[in-house]
Amino acid sequence: MVMIAIQKGVIVASYRQRGKNKLWDYRIFDKQGKVVATNSGFKTKREAMNEAQEKERKLFQSNYLAKFDSKASLYELWKDWYELVILPSEKAKSTKDGYHFRGKMIEKIFSDIPAVQITHKEYQTRLNEYGEKVTKDHVSRLNADIRTVVKFSKRSGLVMNDFTDGAKIFGQAGGDIEDKYLHSISDYKGLLSHLRSKFNYRESVMSYLLYFLFKTGFRVGEGMAVCWSDIDFENKTIRTYRRFSGDRQEFTPPKTKTSIREIPIDDKLLQVLKDFKEEQSNVLYDRDKLKKEDLVFYDRRYRIPTNAGLNKYLRVCLSELGIGSQEMSATSGRHTYGSYLLAQGVDIWVVAKLMGHKDIQQLIKTYGHVLQEVIDKEYDTIRDLMVE
Repeated sequence: MVMIAIQKGVIVASYRQRGKNKLWDYRIFDKQGKVVATNSGFKTKREAMNEAQEKERKLFQSNYLAKFDSKASLYELWKDWYELVILPSEKAKSTKDGYHFRGKMIEKIFSDIPAVQITHKEYQTRLNEYGEKVTKDHVSRLNADIRTVVKFSKRSGLVMNDFTDGAKIFGQAGGDIEDKYLHSISDYKGLLSHLRSKFNYRESVMSYLLYFLFKTGFRVGEGMAVCWSDIDFENKTIRTYRRFSGDRQEFTPPKTKTSIREIPIDDKLLQVLKDFKEEQSNVLYDRDKLKKEDLVFYDRRYRIPTNAGLNKYLRVCLSELGIGSQEMSATSGRHTYGSYLLAQGVDIWVVAKLMGHKDIQQLIKTYGHVLQEVIDKEYDTIRDLMVE
């Protein structure tokens, strides 16, 4: 007997080869173990499976339609999709939390109208109203989830219009990327020097962490999660494989495998880390706890820094130097690192790998203007090379 797992609403289908002619049959069971469909006389197992899978699909559709009638809300359809497709997936917890948050928005925005009664005009109107309060990116993500739910429901047999088809995305500006990193190399190096001048572990760990972020391109959560054992002082590399979530106060795995990576570090950062480690061991009284957690950027008073605290500290430094923008945050270290490497001619695929991107599309989207400068420079080089 061969057992295969199938869709929600039916437990399993079994396949048997029986009789003198060794013909195949199948049986489909519901949740209670009761046979709900069966047939026999198939020459091959594949023939039996093909019919069983089609029968399973129809059973699933009938169960789905029995569960969701014309009065079902969009949130109810979303919840069924979320529990069946998202929750069992291997997506990171933070990603699932994002889906859950958008589900609550769907409940809030569309709870007063059955899903099958939502017209394209009604959908666009409510989407626009949501866009008056949030960024365009938030609206786009919500629309993408709803579009997926509608397609899932239609495939499951629910008769409804795809009101998301042709929907336009409007929302608040998310801030210009130009305001989120340092453009000048002198400003970049000036900030690094300024942060070094503020090194004093007895006072705060903020300057050390910000210096580290601007020198490595790590995400803020990745920087917070770095342990001393992640640093290879001999080979001059640092490895990242997790993040610290300030909202949940816990360490979480990265969203993608490409975020698990190793990057090279220069001698100056290496020396800063060596000196910092020695100072940390001299200052911290609770050394057993430090040894247990092995965290690099552990504040003796506040434990792990907060995003808000880092952002505030950075903006004070920028104000003291008279550079950058007050729109910048600790994530600006990552943006500055990426744009600096690209501007210096480092291969875009190498930069993508160092920053944990699975491809170069995000880099092109974020740093297109920097890449254009590199391209223009290379064009000039080619022109010089081709001179006779």
